[in-house]
Amino acid sequence: MKCHVEKQDTGLSIRIEGLAGQEQTLLETIRQCRPSAWACPSGECLNIETIKASGTEGGVTLDLTAKSGVQLSSAAIEECLRYMLKQAIEK
Repeated sequence: MKCHVEKQDTGLSIRIEGLAGQEQTLLETIRQCRPSAWACPSGECLNIETIKASGTEGGVTLDLTAKSGVQLSSAAIEECLRYMLKQAIEK
């Protein structure tokens, strides 16, 4: 699995590739993550205002918008993803 993070004006765009038919499972996991954010080691997901997620063959794209007055940390978001997915994400 590979993860590409790109800073945007209002947040981050993340592309996760190499999912081999697990796109929908990953999208569901992401949608369920924020309600249980108290367990996340970085807590960065609490700074996310909105998540726009879309799946394509072999990957998932996440567009994260930060809450007003906050900048999202790509390193902290990657920590959240590693925790949530229970796998190391390669850059």
